[in-house]
Amino acid sequence: MAKMKKALAALRYIVPSDMEYFLEEQAAEGWKLEHLGEMSLFYFSFEEGPGETAKFIVDVTALPKAVYLQTGIEKGWEFMGKTGNCYVWRQVYKDKRPEDFTDKACRKKHCTRMGVGALLFALLCLGAAIALFYGAYIDVTMGESKHCIAYIVEGILQLPLVAYLSWAAHKLLGAGKR
Repeated sequence: MAKMKKALAALRYIVPSDMEYFLEEQAAEGWKLEHLGEMSLFYFSFEEGPGETAKFIVDVTALPKAVYLQTGIEKGWEFMGKTGNCYVWRQVYKDKRPEDFTDKACRKKHCTRMGVGALLFALLCLGAAIALFYGAYIDVTMGESKHCIAYIVEGILQLPLVAYLSWAAHKLLGAGKR
């Protein structure tokens, strides 16, 4: 059986509903998600099989883990594992799409909190980049160009992180409004 890995899926599909859609698409195309583990933040592993109609739930909960897992299993869901702070569940179905057993309001609140956190961290990183560029400017004006290149390089290295965090904040804050 063929295997496939999707790199950085947990970081690309940061909104739970986007990740659910991605996983359902993969299942329909014949790629079955293997159990999520420690490396699932970096890649999702899929195994080739027959296409199936499956519903996925990507959820965050404040419930005690044992109670939460038991509830999902009792309702007929298969626990696929955890990625980051999200629990991933799957249920294969034929006719009627299964009902969620999760709290939608809690999920929206989580997206909003994560979006605000990503935005604040993006602003902090942007501030650090600006401080580094300013440090390079001060060095040049004082005739001390010994550390100037290092400041500029460090400042430039901050910018992709600022861009990703800004994108993540935008996606998450938009999801909280849906």
